[in-house]
Amino acid sequence: MDTLPLMTEATEQQSVIAVRTALAQRGVSGQVRRLDDSARTAVEAAQALGIEVGQIASSLIFLADGDPVLVIASGRQLPEQ
Repeated sequence: MDTLPLMTEATEQQSVIAVRTALAQRGVSGQVRRLDDSARTAVEAAQALGIEVGQIASSLIFLADGDPVLVIASGRQLPEQ
């Protein structure tokens, strides 16, 4: 399995700016936080933030008949294959 290349500081900064801008345009107040440790799973993210796993939202993107489908689920839930 191929791994994705690491984001450069410039790319990471651009993505943070894009998220902050999108939130502000929609009137959503929030904070974008960069974690020092891995957060590849809901468990890791919850541990890094000091919160319950159920407070983490996991986003998954699937292709269904060629169309992307975004699923946002509680970190407590495991998606069926």
